[in-house]
Amino acid sequence: MRDGVSHAVMLGAGETYLGPFGIFLQATTLQVGILATLPQLFGAVMQWASAISMDRFTSRRRIIVAGALSQGLLWFPITLLPFLFGSGDLAVWLLIGLALLYHGTNGAVVPVWNSLIGDLAPPDVRGRFFGTRNRFCGMSTFIALIAAGGVLQIFSGQNQVAWGYLIIFLAALAARLNSVRWLARYADPPFSLSPEQVFTFRQFLRRSPHSNFAKFVFFVGAVNFGVAFSGPYFALYMLRDLSFSYLQFTLVTAVAIIAQFLTFRYWGGLTDRFGNKKILNLCGWGVGVVPMLWLVSTHLGYLIAIQAYAGFVWAGFSLSAANFLFDAVTPAKRARCVAYQGLINGVCVFAGSLCGGMAAGRMPESFSVGPWTWTPLSALPVIFLISGLVRFVSAGFFLKKFREVRPVEPISHGELIFRVSQIRPIAGATFSLFTDHFRRPGTRKKETPPLSKI
Repeated sequence: MRDGVSHAVMLGAGETYLGPFGIFLQATTLQVGILATLPQLFGAVMQWASAISMDRFTSRRRIIVAGALSQGLLWFPITLLPFLFGSGDLAVWLLIGLALLYHGTNGAVVPVWNSLIGDLAPPDVRGRFFGTRNRFCGMSTFIALIAAGGVLQIFSGQNQVAWGYLIIFLAALAARLNSVRWLARYADPPFSLSPEQVFTFRQFLRRSPHSNFAKFVFFVGAVNFGVAFSGPYFALYMLRDLSFSYLQFTLVTAVAIIAQFLTFRYWGGLTDRFGNKKILNLCGWGVGVVPMLWLVSTHLGYLIAIQAYAGFVWAGFSLSAANFLFDAVTPAKRARCVAYQGLINGVCVFAGSLCGGMAAGRMPESFSVGPWTWTPLSALPVIFLISGLVRFVSAGFFLKKFREVRPVEPISHGELIFRVSQIRPIAGATFSLFTDHFRRPGTRKKETPPLSKI
């Protein structure tokens, strides 16, 4: 848990601000998209490389510690970029290169960590475990994000933004080094693979028409394609088109994180009780609405409100998607499945961002339908609209293709919507934060027979 909290501080104070840092270095719209997605694609490739090499590892913990340490140390050269190279193309491309290494080292760790934590977390409480873990991590990310935004706001008022980034990125370095200290204390049970448990990426794709898990992977990949179509450009939209200060940008960004923090444990209880697929059915549609809401108004209060909704539905989506993998995959195959899913996601994210960036450069200045004319601030609101449509198409096509893999208590979609539409989720999460009270779900009823794990 403590390693996750420290890692979350690094995300809040460091990784969240890589995009704004690129904008500060005068990155173009296309460079902003490349910075947000090409390193993630490289990280996905490294996940694949790590997974196919796992049978050679004598210690999973040692690999995790080495990768996390290497990732943390990369913050030091990142902090020096504006001091050594100023701003412009060279600094931006160097930042992209360092971000490649940053996500590459993380990618090498991800399948190994998932393999190890999957062995350590009991299956019957996995939803609540990750819900609680994500709750504390979300709180830590929120605090770090707010603090880092305050630092940048102070230094921007003195025209010393580079020094502000130096401080927050060094804080990210310190947080990652602290997480390494806790990762080194993980239990490290032995791990081995038999030949029949090894399968290639080509075999994974060949089995996909008949694999419940593969259909889930393509659903998540398609949604992430839609997310990446607009995701890298929200920071650019706020900082450039809306002329938000660093403080305003931080507030809008932080609201989504605090909403996730307040609701992760609630979603965890629902996934344990009603299954991950049921939550994906709901949140898969819910995340499609998010980018479209940005077209309605540019008022700060409105954007804060829709970010609260975004954090709520993304908490359910991300938690149920992560837990579905643990339920659907046997422990011996978990690392490879995480890596193959990461590779597909990485390709989808990179392709989505490039498509979004190229589309943004080709959009007309206004759109007319009869007497009605829409002239957006820039091409980016149109990109947000297309992103939402892609997410809707992904949900409509893929959600019906796969199903739950374990016995769960049945609930109608109408009743589930009623449950999550009440104020109780956030209120309950707040209550459990201070009291640590959580009622165990009742006896589960069998809804569908479990599918065989791959």
